[in-house]
Amino acid sequence: MKYILGIHDGHNSGATLTGDGVVLASVSEERLTRQKNTVGYPKLAIENVLYMAGIAPENLAEIVYASEFMHKGDYLTNLEPWYRVGLQDQLKTELQQNDYQKVILEVRKQDRIATVSKHLDIPAAKVGFLEHHLCHLAAAYYTAPNAQTGKPILGLTCDGAGDNLSGSVSRCMGNSIERLAAINRHASLGKIYSRVTMLMGMTPWEHEYKLMGLAPYADPIRSNAAAEPLRQLLQVHDKEMRFEQVGELSMNYCYEYLRDSFENVRFDVIAGAAQLFTEEILTDWVRACIRETGISDIVCGGGVFMNVKANMLIAQLPEVTSMYVMPSAGDESLSIGACLHRFYQTSGQTDHGDSILQHLYLGAEHDRNAEEKAIADGLHGDLVEVAAPGDIDLTIADLLADGQTVARCRGRMEWGARALGNRSILASAENYARVDEINRAIKQRDFWMPFAPSIREERAHHYFDDPKNLDPKFMTFAFPTRDQGYKDLIAASHPRDATIRPQIVSQGANPGYHKLISRFEEKTGRGVVLNTSFNLHGYPIVDTPADAINVFMNSGLENLALNHYMLRKTPSNATP
Repeated sequence: MKYILGIHDGHNSGATLTGDGVVLASVSEERLTRQKNTVGYPKLAIENVLYMAGIAPENLAEIVYASEFMHKGDYLTNLEPWYRVGLQDQLKTELQQNDYQKVILEVRKQDRIATVSKHLDIPAAKVGFLEHHLCHLAAAYYTAPNAQTGKPILGLTCDGAGDNLSGSVSRCMGNSIERLAAINRHASLGKIYSRVTMLMGMTPWEHEYKLMGLAPYADPIRSNAAAEPLRQLLQVHDKEMRFEQVGELSMNYCYEYLRDSFENVRFDVIAGAAQLFTEEILTDWVRACIRETGISDIVCGGGVFMNVKANMLIAQLPEVTSMYVMPSAGDESLSIGACLHRFYQTSGQTDHGDSILQHLYLGAEHDRNAEEKAIADGLHGDLVEVAAPGDIDLTIADLLADGQTVARCRGRMEWGARALGNRSILASAENYARVDEINRAIKQRDFWMPFAPSIREERAHHYFDDPKNLDPKFMTFAFPTRDQGYKDLIAASHPRDATIRPQIVSQGANPGYHKLISRFEEKTGRGVVLNTSFNLHGYPIVDTPADAINVFMNSGLENLALNHYMLRKTPSNATP
């Protein structure tokens, strides 16, 4: 078997291990360091994926860095000096000599080779690099169920920037990816959204989803008017499949323009304007790409496609026949794309059915010994009942049916930004009061942010329509809810527009979680539960039993389910 290690050493770094095109393990470094969006070389994640697969470094055929160039960590964690800039800064930069960029590129490349060579004690000749947007697209294309052998697929990427591009359009077929158009970094849609995020007092590259969640609260007429300055920045080229600057201002330097344009504009209207503009330009772009290529089956990668509301509108376009969005399409997916593209280019294999992601449970699973040690170390005599029921998932379902909230840390940890049941906080979703209960107990989310539903596959049609068979297993699309099912999931929908970001749970992908929801439905008649990520506010999703118990003991959570044990706080110890 040919083992390939993929590395992303930028923002939210991580590592992936594949064997003959099968994704064996993939982990973000933040889950192991316990520091949100960890930046830099993912030493722990590399060791973790090798350990999970039982692979020694010398058995690796290749190690592939995603992105030909990557800044050092201190640059990526100190955004303000190069975010809060304007046109005058742009003009000064344009006067500088750029020859030094080639020198920096080569120095960083040698530094990155040396880092992994020393860490794994492998020859430098095994280390390679792939371009950023190629990795984004490869992650989407090779894992897509709608990308069938012998059928052309339209591949789209869109993000802030990477390797001097912020987007691309490609024709994909077999193991061939032919780039048809590229969007340079100065015409970046993602940079506009991230700079609005900073302007709103939030954290770029992390809190963009908060703007998306806030947008529906804004008055549509006011949002449309407020979006006009954004339309003066960027547009879809009338003949080519790319975005272009409307004026001379680069999106790298648009912060001051945005600040001046949005002065005295209400906070919700700013969010509404950013979201509306994003939806407009993406749908216009997709229409143009389909028109120019004649290909209506699309796959999408890059951080802008984390915007599930925009994805919903793209999928609704009559021009789109089928659509797949790479799960957790931001830079955390780059290491997956690097592995898969290298495999298919070197193997000559054109059928990539083995790479299709049937599930995202690509992290570690922890044994009874780890749980018992975590219980012994983490409870410190606190009044917590520890039990070992015969079927923990049925026990969870009964607690949920009784109106209780349960944190679940079972099975392999899911990869990516979305909790998909194995590292989740669960509750019944029919009562909106549960939103406040969970926020008070642990999440402390902004009042406007919705939770999401996990829906049993067999009952999905009751809750939303999926006419294009998107099969949203990974929370990559929003959908309007059906009237008949809305009452069952009101606490797991957006309170303003009644849309949902569903996870469809199948028996094949996650038997235990599917059984849990099935039992819950037997007791309540509702085939859906509220699902939110298992973490303290500002921290990564938990990984180990020790992480889970730490969150359990430092929050108002009352029930914790591990692989072998159920923990329940006694009434006197039910709040932190």
